Amino acid sequence: MKYKFLIIALLFCVAAKAQTTPNITPSHLKAAEDVLKASGADMQYKETMDAMIKQSSANIPADKQQKFSDIMNAFISKYMSWELMKDQMAALYAQEFTEKELKDLAVFYQTPLGIKLNKKQPVLFQKGALIGQQAVQSHQVELQQMMREAFKSE
Repeated sequence: MKYKFLIIALLFCVAAKAQTTPNITPSHLKAAEDVLKASGADMQYKETMDAMIKQSSANIPADKQQKFSDIMNAFISKYMSWELMKDQMAALYAQEFTEKELKDLAVFYQTPLGIKLNKKQPVLFQKGALIGQQAVQSHQVELQQMMREAFKSE
């Protein structure tokens, strides 16, 4: 449980990096890059990673939290910085949205509501992750029993 959210984020990023970009035109990819820029994805990415490290480090003994955070930050900087991930993220968006949809999204993110959404997203993500974590924790015994039963014959 300690590293669950951090691992999910890392896996998401690895999966995004593994995506290919078949049949995506340069203008389509540019539209995806414009959405990422307009949505402030770079800052959201950093804030999300920082929040996940902070949340994960809370489950580690206090005397090891700083070292854990330092290691995770170094790892992310080396292998998962926004600069390393942005092209793959743009390709991912281009695969999921048409060029017109991306252009419409870029316009939306420049509206007052889009700006507000950008500001709220990190907090919403963090609170949503906490809700999920609490749901799992409150039923952890049942989940463990289900796992034991499912794997006892193997």
